[in-house]
Amino acid sequence: MTHLPAAEPPAPPARGLRWRDVAAGAVYQAEESTAGLLADLRRVAAQRERWLGELAARGAAERELRRKRAAEAAHTAVTAAATLPVVNWFVDAQLERVLRPLVRGILDDVLGLLEKEPDRIQALIQGQRETMVDELIGRIRTGAANGDSAVDRLTFRMFHRGPRPAPAPPFVDGA
Repeated sequence: MTHLPAAEPPAPPARGLRWRDVAAGAVYQAEESTAGLLADLRRVAAQRERWLGELAARGAAERELRRKRAAEAAHTAVTAAATLPVVNWFVDAQLERVLRPLVRGILDDVLGLLEKEPDRIQALIQGQRETMVDELIGRIRTGAANGDSAVDRLTFRMFHRGPRPAPAPPFVDGA
């Protein structure tokens, strides 16, 4: 809508008001007022959209920062727990309890048979070496899987995120 600049306000009619001119003036004034209000509303809406966009971007950045800090804190806590002397003592105690008697018993038997029947023992050693190594590796893998499962359960309890971790599958010979 274009308005012609008025140098002077129009002079009122000399005699009486013409109601048709008053009505037309009121319509044009209402149109200008409405256009001004709509322009103000559009400006406020655009400003509101910019403001909401800025707040959303800041919220997303803060959420990512908090997530990173939580992950770092969890990593630090798990590392600290894994390097505690009591954990080392527990692992050493389990190795001492399980591995040492097993190895000692096997070595005693092998050395006794080697003394009595060296040819038979050599064939036995060659055949069983791979089986013993596979069994030992399987037990170590089972222990590591159980440790991973325990850490997964601990982190699930701490953060309650993701699906509940399943327990580690039991060791199966030959797997």
